[in-house]
Amino acid sequence: MKKAPISSIADVTAGQGAPKPDEFADSGIPFVRAGSLEDLLAGKSESDLELVPAETAKKRKLKLYPNGSILFAKSGMSATKDRIYVLQNPAYVVSHLAILTSKDNVFRDYLRLALKQFPPSSLIKDPAYPAIGLGEIQGYEIPVPEAIDDQKRIAHLLGKVEGLIARRKQHLQQLDDLLKSVFLEMFGDPVRNEKGWDKPELKHFGKISTGNTPPRKDPSNYSSRHIEWIKTDNISADSVFISQAAEYLSETGATKARTVTKGALMVACIAGSVESIGRAALTDRTVAFNQQINAIQPKKDINPFFLYVLFKISKAYIQSHASKGMKKILTKGDFEKITMIKPPVEQQNQFAAIVEKVDALTAR
Repeated sequence: MKKAPISSIADVTAGQGAPKPDEFADSGIPFVRAGSLEDLLAGKSESDLELVPAETAKKRKLKLYPNGSILFAKSGMSATKDRIYVLQNPAYVVSHLAILTSKDNVFRDYLRLALKQFPPSSLIKDPAYPAIGLGEIQGYEIPVPEAIDDQKRIAHLLGKVEGLIARRKQHLQQLDDLLKSVFLEMFGDPVRNEKGWDKPELKHFGKISTGNTPPRKDPSNYSSRHIEWIKTDNISADSVFISQAAEYLSETGATKARTVTKGALMVACIAGSVESIGRAALTDRTVAFNQQINAIQPKKDINPFFLYVLFKISKAYIQSHASKGMKKILTKGDFEKITMIKPPVEQQNQFAAIVEKVDALTAR
């Protein structure tokens, strides 16, 4: 199997600037943004996106992309997510997205699956300012069988695997729903607090700290794998524990960093969109972390697993405390003042035992 540049198997273009909010309408052609891909891949209908009427499309000279076009983000934090989506209907597309229209010598679904296996995010040079040029995409080489029948066979097999993964995700969602159901049965709604639990400020739950970034101008701060340096990307909505960090601090860097030990709850508190605020995960080891994260090192009367699910269920409530500007920020001061229910630790521990069992099933 030879590698081929994408330009040899697909036409590569980018979308266009978005119309103003008052230029959308109740009917028209869908407009796909970079932030739309996550929802579309989760099953949201393209018809539920913002709709562009004919007069706006003509005024803005928007290009209509055909169904079957392959989309992925080429700039912004979305470019790091490797979300590959195929248009189901003709649509207009935002400039942050790259659009691939497959040529006759490639089976479209093979191209889609190949991009999932060999993600375009590998082309990003600076993770702090993620961006991929169209020329880089055109020159990006991926393995492509010469015979289109081989491409179809591989795509068929990988499609079966995709189906198995989708079913597993359904099972995981059912376990997640079970956990929420047990929590609500034991403690009630944490925002309404109909069971009348104590509801102190978060600063009474444990030591709260905001991470930081040791100076990058001194490379020795990052020169070894001494301690993981956690960022918001390591906090997944689908995992109880943080993932392994891509960057490590040296012993020198660790002395300038802020760290937490096993059992701390890490919460995303600075993000480009409010949806990312409040995402939380536990630590199962000692780590350092950056300034986009507030961490709670729980006191003895707070069970970490209880605290994790409490945050997961209360995410919208936590988001309501973030700043209203373009950049969503939940400062340490505002974070500490959020009030949350605090049942007796004995009941927290009972619930935590269930969380650990469910997490073990999830891991399996």
